[in-house]
Amino acid sequence: MNENTQNIMLPSATPYVLLAILVIALGLAISRPSRPVKADVRLKFVGIFLIGIACQCAHFIEEFVTGFYSYFPPIFGLIPLSPELFVGFNVFWIGIWALSAYGVMHDSGIAYFPVWFFGLGMCLNLVAHPLLAVWAGGYFPGLITSPAVGIMGVVVTRRLFQLTDSRSNNEIHSADDSP
Repeated sequence: MNENTQNIMLPSATPYVLLAILVIALGLAISRPSRPVKADVRLKFVGIFLIGIACQCAHFIEEFVTGFYSYFPPIFGLIPLSPELFVGFNVFWIGIWALSAYGVMHDSGIAYFPVWFFGLGMCLNLVAHPLLAVWAGGYFPGLITSPAVGIMGVVVTRRLFQLTDSRSNNEIHSADDSP
């Protein structure tokens, strides 16, 4: 098994946190179907989400330029990631989020899952990077842009709660059809 595969598969706090965020995002996507809203409301949300993706692109660039991929894994006793794996992982998610923005515009239920993951994951950046900087006793890669992505995560997550409903689709449509 090559070292990059070991980094992904070996137990550490990071994979468990990401897995927990994925599970929570999936649960929210399943339990909170989209509400019937006007197209301009959905368009405004997608605009905010795209700003969040742009902030994440800036965050990814900061992390790449400052070597996040080489400093972060050793905290958990792992070898540094290759730059190629780090770039590939980030570009993959940026692509998924861009596609999900299109899906949300067309009210595709499955599109909300990666958007929930984005919102929750970006909220984590608001906390994790400052804690890593405290742990490092100074700057830690990604710190400068972490407030922007973190705030966008809070905004996107908050808007998702407004754009979705905890009732089932049948209950939503029944409530909308009642006088």
